[in-house]
Formats: sequence, structure tokens, C-alpha cells
Amino acid sequence: MFKFIKNYYNNNSAKLLLSLLFFVVALLVFFIITDEIVLEKEETIDFTVFKFFKEFIIRQGLTDFMSVITQFSSVALMKIAYPVLIVILLLFKFYRKAAFTFVAGVGGLLLIYAMKMFFARPRPPYPLLNKEESFSFPSGHATFSFILYGTLAYFIWLTDLPKVWKYIAMIFLVLLSLTIGFSRVYLRVHYPSDVVGGFCLGYSWLFLIIYTFRRWYPIK
Repeated sequence: MFKFIKNYYNNNSAKLLLSLLFFVVALLVFFIITDEIVLEKEETIDFTVFKFFKEFIIRQGLTDFMSVITQFSSVALMKIAYPVLIVILLLFKFYRKAAFTFVAGVGGLLLIYAMKMFFARPRPPYPLLNKEESFSFPSGHATFSFILYGTLAYFIWLTDLPKVWKYIAMIFLVLLSLTIGFSRVYLRVHYPSDVVGGFCLGYSWLFLIIYTFRRWYPIK
């Protein structure tokens, strides 16, 4: 890995260092959350955030909006989005992008399932939506939104579009992912630490997949 970084550094130093910094920070934050909050059950921050939401943010009109936003990373949508995206990429002969999407999606799914089963954290009490039966940590919606919309942002960045449009698209996709995570906390179906942990996990997994493909199976 370090040899690849050294060879790649000259032309992409700022981007590479920034990505590596985010990767290290994401892993560190994920470790802190799992150790201090999930395993040690230090949930004061989580319930403080819930209290703040209840007193200052939750409103009926906003609840309806959040109920819609959260569906943009629902299991039902993911079951459709990934196969459709892969088929479209294959039809246009973007075979490496199709392989990237498959590995990122399936690997992310297995990773989330393994994490949920390992930590077995119960869902928060008193959700605004119907109670979900699966385990809470990490948030699958937060993780998958970062993986899917991060994948789309990465593909857009590889195109020949003007940089201004690339930045606009990437900012939109990142904001959409963050809003989905916000909706999970707002609707009280996940603890804030579940969502932050999901974002960290999603970013870390996507970083590793991008690195792997750039190293051994470059996407053009």
C-alpha cells in the first residue's frame, strides 16, 4: 500500500492526503463509538441529542418530510437501485464500474450484517415510525447511503464533466446522504452514535474499495 501511495503521491498529493486523513479519522471515531458508547453503554450523548430534537426540532410537517427522505436509503430501494445500476453499467460496457458497484454493495451488506449481529444493540425506545426489529448499530441506512451515493459521486468525478458540475453533484450527493442519516435520528429509529458509526463505516469501506480498484483494477 505504501509503495502505491508513494507512486501516486506526486500528482495527487492533496487529494490523497485528505482522503487518508478522513479514513484514519473515520476508523478512530468508529472505534471510539463502539468502545465507549456501544460496548460500555455510555449513552448520555445519544439521549441528550434525542432530548434536543424533541424540544426544538421535531414538528409534524418536518416528520412527514423525514419519513420520505429516509426511504432514499431503505432496504426496498437498495434492492432495486444496485441491480438497476449494475445492469445499466453492463449495458454501456462499463464492466469495471459494474464490478466496483457489485463489490461495494455486496461487501457493504455483509459488513453491516456482521457488525449488527456482533454488537446486537437494541433499537432506541419510542420511535416516531413503526418499530424496526433489526439491531441498531451501525445504521444500515447511514452506511449504505454513503456507499451508494459515494459510489455515484466517485463515478461522476471520473467523467469529463466540467469541475464545477462535478463539485455540485458531489455536494448534493453528500448532503443527501447526511440528510438521510439525520432523518434516522429525527425519527428515533437509530441512536445518533449508530448514524455516525454508519457514516464512518461506509466511508472507510468505500475508501478501501476505491484504493483496491485503483491499485489492481483501475476504472477509466
